[in-house]
Amino acid sequence: MITREADYAIRTVLYLAQHAERGAVATNEISEKMQIPYRFLRKISHHLVEAGILATHRGKQGGIFLARKPDEISLFDILKLFDQRAINLNICCQDLSACDRSNLCPVHERLELLQSRLRAEFDACSFADLLGNDK
Repeated sequence: MITREADYAIRTVLYLAQHAERGAVATNEISEKMQIPYRFLRKISHHLVEAGILATHRGKQGGIFLARKPDEISLFDILKLFDQRAINLNICCQDLSACDRSNLCPVHERLELLQSRLRAEFDACSFADLLGNDK
């Protein structure tokens, strides 16, 4: 299950992808339309800016906007930034030293395969895909 923070980050990027032609969008608009607490949105957008996913424009017509095209931003980009646990099936897939049975465990190899597929699926799902767009 993904965290609330990751969910809000996905909603934010999705809204900006839907309105990419407008350029900068006020954070209070995103907060209202996507039902994200304003303070939480400010924190999330700051992290997205630092990661190069969003950019900001100051001034009267200011706000936040996508720094990359929707087809260049994947669900994996957002989840790895906000919720590493959501993209890891088990601790052994993230850190082999966390389990002293990793080398012996018959389940570990299958988990690694499933982990690889899960990450690939998240990485292949762009925000353009979520909007039904090619670009």
